[in-house]
Amino acid sequence: MKNKLKLELRKLSTEILTADNLDDVTKLYEVSKNLYEKLAVLKFIEVELNDMQVDVSKNAIAAKFEEMANAVMKGNTGVPESNPHEEDIIKYPGMETIKGFVSEMPDNNQLEDVLAEFMSTPNLMKNDKELFMPSKEDLKQTDASPKSLNDRLAKSNVKVDLNDRLAFVKHLFNDNMEDYNRVLSQLNTIDTEERSISFIKNMVKPDYNNWAGKEPYEERFIELVSRRFS
Repeated sequence: MKNKLKLELRKLSTEILTADNLDDVTKLYEVSKNLYEKLAVLKFIEVELNDMQVDVSKNAIAAKFEEMANAVMKGNTGVPESNPHEEDIIKYPGMETIKGFVSEMPDNNQLEDVLAEFMSTPNLMKNDKELFMPSKEDLKQTDASPKSLNDRLAKSNVKVDLNDRLAFVKHLFNDNMEDYNRVLSQLNTIDTEERSISFIKNMVKPDYNNWAGKEPYEERFIELVSRRFS
């Protein structure tokens, strides 16, 4: 799951960097909002859940919030009964937020109904492979349906043979293999030829003296990138 989120984050970041129309504030806002939301989910997984097993037969999410709420409540039990400010102290702002989350969580039956819509196995899921493994019926439907552009692009990354790769690293990326791999990885997430070329010319070339005197290698590099969309 974390790897999938990181791939989506990279794609959204590249989409922002290669946006053709920077005046379209609404679109940029939506993409940035989506990027922030996925970052928040990734942070929650790494900080709060880590490698926890996901128990889909119980209201595990509500239990997590209840645990947080109880921890806050225990931190305020030392207030004497005669304290005139007891009510103000116990009504800690974070506590109200957590209690609100808990009160809005669905009960066990409702949660199981929701989970049943997209999860086929109501048992403990220990890894991402089991969670996202398609069923045989799904595979049959996928084979029968026409491939979308994104499906085709996902399976056709930029193809570069060894000789070209060595030449590009030496002449276009100042002998820096890491920079070359990073740029190629970003190009593999872009979904149109026009945006790919725009990314190369506006985001990559300026970092390497605009590839002055390297025109044959630049043309070859762009040619291989364009083949991905043919």
